[in-house]
Parts: sequence; structure tokens; C-alpha cells
Amino acid sequence: MMEFDAFISYSSRDKTAADAACAVLESAGIRCWIAPRDIRAGGEYGAAIIEAIDRCQVMVLIFSSSANDSQQISREIERAVSKGIPIVPVRIEEVVPTKSMEYFLGAIHWLDALTPPIEKHLQRLAETVKAILQVDATAHAASADLTADGNTAFNVIGGGERVAKRAQLDRTPADAGYAKKRRRPSWLLPALAIGVCIVLLMGGVWYYQTHMPIPVPATGPASPSPQPGPRQAAVLVPETVPFIPDGQRVAIRSEYLPAPDHKALAVSFSRSGFITGQPDDETAKTAALDSCKRATQAAGTKNPCQLYAVGNTVVFPGGNPPLPPAPWLIRNPAIERPFASKDLPLIPDSSREFWETTYPKAGKPKALGLSPAGQAFYYQKSAVDEEAIRRTLEACGYLAGVACMIIAVDDSFVVPIPVTMKVTGFFHVSSNPMISSEAQDALARRFGNATNAWNGVAVGANGSPGLILNAANEQDAIEGALADCSRQDRNCRVIALGPFSVEPANLSK
Repeated sequence: MMEFDAFISYSSRDKTAADAACAVLESAGIRCWIAPRDIRAGGEYGAAIIEAIDRCQVMVLIFSSSANDSQQISREIERAVSKGIPIVPVRIEEVVPTKSMEYFLGAIHWLDALTPPIEKHLQRLAETVKAILQVDATAHAASADLTADGNTAFNVIGGGERVAKRAQLDRTPADAGYAKKRRRPSWLLPALAIGVCIVLLMGGVWYYQTHMPIPVPATGPASPSPQPGPRQAAVLVPETVPFIPDGQRVAIRSEYLPAPDHKALAVSFSRSGFITGQPDDETAKTAALDSCKRATQAAGTKNPCQLYAVGNTVVFPGGNPPLPPAPWLIRNPAIERPFASKDLPLIPDSSREFWETTYPKAGKPKALGLSPAGQAFYYQKSAVDEEAIRRTLEACGYLAGVACMIIAVDDSFVVPIPVTMKVTGFFHVSSNPMISSEAQDALARRFGNATNAWNGVAVGANGSPGLILNAANEQDAIEGALADCSRQDRNCRVIALGPFSVEPANLSK
């Protein structure tokens, strides 16, 4: 597939407006992907759409009454949101978004193109998209990778390599480390204000559609870079401070909250530090960072910290890490089996030896999380399983930019792990274009209410799905899903097992 920057989502009835937007964007040097122009001859339409969304840097939505009612566009938007891709909606008709559209787009600033000439509005669109791409490019250049250090216990493997660079946010001391994943940090949001007014207006697109990793100044003993401003004023709630052990949350509740100003709290991926009763906020900030740094070093590593709160107001720019819906894990002994690195889904083969030698040696309680992009993360030596699970999901979601899944606790896989079929991602009914729109709601309800078990989904040529729940094993799930699909459709194939989307394994490997 060609290299490009922007994916244009539109209803076929709005092709004229979409083509005009494409022309203006490309004349501004923004490479676009638009259907059907960029679908290879003979290529599958749905697969091409998914691949293009996954590869784009920004999505431009041509919004109209037709787009508002399009389930295909709703699926495209949902996928973009799940991937952390910023969306720029261009409204060409005065229409109230459906509840589904409002759910995904309600917090985003819209670009109205209701009055002619449309070219005037499309020039503003090009300026906005270019600003977002510039921020993304700068963020990519500034991004860093976290890695295990000493007796670290939080690790990330992704992209086929383990990168040994330090980052600015704390890797866990006695329990953290990680490797490379491209991210879109929110600390660059203020840079949009430097541009033209439209960039400032549309800054919310970038702000609300990204997950915000920590800003990373140069490594080494140099003084910290200036801290970015807060995402929005929020009252400190100790029970929601991410990454740190439960005991430190208790200390924040009992000691920090009732203490007098001036005070500040700093956190890393494993430790927190706070100071109270200082002469001013600036002194409190410096002292809190020093306290966090000492706590981290005492745990055996030298990992940087980040301000989380000044006074009782949260200033942490990362916001709350994306987490999956609760409950985060329902244990089912019937599907659990010993951890084996060879069966880890999604991760590159080059990482398996690392996991074979590292995770089994980690101290319990421990939990291993997986991102949809194939990164693996873990925490070890937590107080209890629940704490290991919570901290793993927080750190994994924060670093990956999307909600992760717990796949192992201590030395056991705790979700069904397919081994006869290839795992291709996390399975979501509503964003799967192979399932007919008419069948999606009913299937989503049944599959969403299923327990953590060998559940299987197959789909036929007409998009009719087959479903089996609580099969005895992987093979029974495959056969049951195919049998149910064959009763209502033809040329059925299995597309999901347990929580994963799957495809036939490449037996030649």
C-alpha cells in the first residue's frame, strides 16, 4: 500500500465533497487515501479499509445526513478511535449526530463547511490537518523507549525488538521496563496555539483523540524540561492515581490530602513522592520530584518522575490511562493453562526467547498484559493479584494508547489462547466489516455477555455469523462456530476465538 497521511471517510452520496477535500489536501502536500481510488484492483474492500485506517495519521470525516446514518462510517470511526487516530469532522450539512456518532465525536471540535464556497473551508481543513501531522512528526522524533533496569519488573516488548533507551517517565523500580511503541504525546498540544486561529480552534481534535504519554526531555543528568500544562483542572482522587501500589494511594489519602499548602505529588511507573507545607508551589514541585526520584532510586533504579498534582489539583498531562470495561478479568479454571512464550499471541517471534527467560522468573504476584498492537507488558512483586492486574492495565494502556488485555496471571494464561489459528488482533463485533450490519447488534449482545471461555464466531459469504459459547476446547469452538454459520450461510470461516480475531495459520512457517 502506498504511503499516505490522511484517510478520508465519507458516504458515497458525498463523493463530490470528498473528492474536493482530497484535491485540496493533496495540493497542500498531504497524502490522502480515499476509496475507491486507492483500493487495489481485485482487492477486498473491507480489508483495504481496515488496513488504510490502521496506517493513517489522521482521519478526515465528511459529515452529512448520509454519513450520519451509515453503519460503515460508524465502524470506520470506531476503529480510528480504538487506534488513537485523531479525527477531523467536516460538516457539510446541518444535521444532529446520532447517539453513536455523538459518543465518538461529541468531545471534538467540528469544522463547519455549511456555507459556500466550500473551498474556503477546505483550506482551513488543510491547515488543521497539516498542524496535526506536524505535531505527530515532532512527537515521533521526541519519543523514547523505556526498558528494564536492574531488578525491574515491568516490561514491554513490541515491534520485534527490545530497545535499551531511557525515557523520561519512570519505568518501575523493582518492577518495570519497556520497549518501543510510537505515541502521540499531548504535551505538544500547546504548540497548536502558535499557529493560526483555526489551528487553535481545532486543537481539540488532537487533544481529545490522542492518548498522552509523558514528554521526554534529553536523557542524562540535565535539569528536567518545563512541565506541560494540565489537560484540565481535576480534583485529586488518591484511589485513581495510576501506576503506583495500593499502599501509596492510602498514604496520599491519609497524609497528603489533609496536609497544608503549598504541596505537590509526583509519580513514576512504580513509586510516588510528595511534599507538603512549602513556601510556594514552585518549591513544592521541585521537592516532590526529588522525593519521587529518591523513592525510585531506593528501589534499585534511576528512573525519572513526573508531577501528578499541585495542591489538590491534578496537573498530570497524561489523563487517565485507557482501561477495558470492568470487570477486568473473570477467572475460569477450565480454560487456564501454563504460560508458554511460544503461544503468546501477536508479539513478534524475535521476542519469544525474552519472554521465555524473563516472565517465568518474575516474582509473584504478577500479571502480563497485551496491547492490540502486539506489545506485552508485566508487573511483578505486587501485593496481590488484583494490584498487579490494575497496574499492568494502567501502564499498558498509557504506553500503548489503547485499552489492553490481561492474558496471564502468575504463571498461567487466563484467557483462551488459540494455537491452531493465527491471532490477528482483539475481536470487536461492531468494527468487523465481515459481519453484516443487520446481524451485528444481536451478535454483539450475545458475544459481549459471554463468559471468559472458548467462544467462537464464524461468518459466511453473505455476512451471516455463526456463534458457539462455552465450547470445551479450541477445536470444539471452531467446529461449533462453523456448524452454526453453515445453517444460515455458505463458505463460512472462523473469525474469532475467545477474545481474539483469528485467521488460518500459515502452515508453511
